[in-house]
Amino acid sequence: MLRNNNDSKINSIIGPEVEVDGDVTVVGSILIYGKINGGVKATGSVRTASGSYIKGNIESKDANISGKVDGDLNIENKTILEKNCILNGNLTTAIVVVEQGATFKGLCNMGGEQNSNTSA
Repeated sequence: MLRNNNDSKINSIIGPEVEVDGDVTVVGSILIYGKINGGVKATGSVRTASGSYIKGNIESKDANISGKVDGDLNIENKTILEKNCILNGNLTTAIVVVEQGATFKGLCNMGGEQNSNTSA
């Protein structure tokens, strides 16, 4: 799940036995193994492990999704939908990688909010 990238520092972790009812806001990046019934907002990346579940929207710079998400993703840079993920919602991102075996039910808008508000 975690790759050895220079920018892969995780600031917060939601463990596999943790269930959160409400929104989660993180300064930095978060790794989620548990269940969140609410939105997730991070200034860094959001990473979800296989077996995790989020019922809410996700906003962040980057996202690696391995668990199940029922909600929309608004990602500034890159989104990776890993092989066992299930995404039921719309995706707005600049770059998307969909691995073989991923399930994605929704619309994809590549360009992000920053690009859609600028004139050429």
